[in-house]
Amino acid sequence: MRLLIALFFLITSATAKPIKIYLDWFVNPHHAALVVAQQAGIFDKHGLQVTLIAAGGSEEGSRQVAAGAADFAISKQSAHLIRCCNQDMPLVRIATLINKPLECLIASEEITSLSDLKGKRIGYTSSSVEFAHLSLATMLAKVGLKLTDVTLVPITSGMVSAFMTKNVDALLSAYRTYELDDIRQYRPNVKTFYYEENGIPSYDQVIVVANRAHLEDAKKLVAALQESVDLIHYSPEQAWSYYTKGAPEQNTPQNKMVFMTVANLLVQDIGYLPLQRYNEFAAFVMASGILKAEIPQGYAVDGAS
Repeated sequence: MRLLIALFFLITSATAKPIKIYLDWFVNPHHAALVVAQQAGIFDKHGLQVTLIAAGGSEEGSRQVAAGAADFAISKQSAHLIRCCNQDMPLVRIATLINKPLECLIASEEITSLSDLKGKRIGYTSSSVEFAHLSLATMLAKVGLKLTDVTLVPITSGMVSAFMTKNVDALLSAYRTYELDDIRQYRPNVKTFYYEENGIPSYDQVIVVANRAHLEDAKKLVAALQESVDLIHYSPEQAWSYYTKGAPEQNTPQNKMVFMTVANLLVQDIGYLPLQRYNEFAAFVMASGILKAEIPQGYAVDGAS
């Protein structure tokens, strides 16, 4: 029996189709479903030989997929929408891994409300500057402020250190699974403003995108990732062992805590497209005026169907 199983995986691996998937950053627990699928042999089972490629933000992967140099990429709903419209990238969302914002605004302890941000320095880093500005403008408008009432400070690296050394008074587009946890270890009383609680419609934080003209492997990928997500939900400890096998440098108590948080955030049905919620978010972004073209038909589909 063991010989038959070994032969099955040997034959499957030999006939598996090579595909490239660009991540939106270095490997981290947000990519749990991909790493687990790779290490547990799930991709092989579905006839896919997957190479995961780290990137310096989701812009890189989207460009590679649009150019036909990669098969799939990790992105987020806001950036995907802007790239499809403003940069005319032929991309389509085929799956969602995390369907709620993880980004937030972290402010120093003396800031108790958004109105206290007037005159403050706000650091930000984002693969979609347009959406970062829109997010902040939306939150400030709730208290009668504008972007001109604050000083925006682009941060290319070291968000936490910029905040901890008080070079900035607040951080925009910080992740509640990373920067917030890091900062709270040393400054537990920082104030956090969540996007979805301050005027920004909920959106998908981690999605998978493909080239609209090349969807031949989309169903296989979505099926494989769904199996991986099911495994993570059913046995997170086993999934963690697969994850650390693929990314041994990630084997730390902090990363395990983030991994378990992500395990609870992963959606049940990754291919499902909630049209009403997608339309509401698209209308919000369109109304802001930052989209330079009409939203293309089929910029998001149910990749499992």
